[in-house]
Amino acid sequence: MFIYNQMGGIDEAALDRLSLVTQMTKHIRVRASGGRSSVSELGQFSPIFVWLLRDFYLDLVEDNRKITPRDYLEIALRPVQGSGRDITAKNEIRDSVRALFPDRECFTLVRTLNNESDLQRLDQISLEKLRPEFRSGLDALTKFVFERTRPKQVGATMMTGPVLIGITESYLDALNHGAVPTISSSWQ
Repeated sequence: MFIYNQMGGIDEAALDRLSLVTQMTKHIRVRASGGRSSVSELGQFSPIFVWLLRDFYLDLVEDNRKITPRDYLEIALRPVQGSGRDITAKNEIRDSVRALFPDRECFTLVRTLNNESDLQRLDQISLEKLRPEFRSGLDALTKFVFERTRPKQVGATMMTGPVLIGITESYLDALNHGAVPTISSSWQ
């Protein structure tokens, strides 16, 4: 599970920051044979993507109806209308996120406390004193993480500590020698 933790709402700047993650896809292949892997091919190896929006303040409403945080994420990932290089770049980021993370979710957490002086000593405040809306959002996020997180595996091979070390060494070796890391060979 990849949790992208950010303050506030989803805007162009937030999508631009996430584009750094999607740029990695240009440097990874699924198989050693063949050309560059498509983002959707890489998506089958991607973790669950959770966009966590902290200190969220917006009303989740679209066309005068209440929407879920997941709906808000999907609306933010819709292609932007128009033409030109800027619009094309914006839509490439959105397309990449949708393709790279086919299993995605969004959670919003309101500000933990309303009192500024309490915020400055947040580490000393008990969980019970935090806003009820924050605690219920945190409970929903925690439940989702515990229910949906699964060990990473490709085929029948489960990701263990030694497998993770081997894959990391394989990727680093490829990158250090100017090659493109390949998921299937690294797993093998």
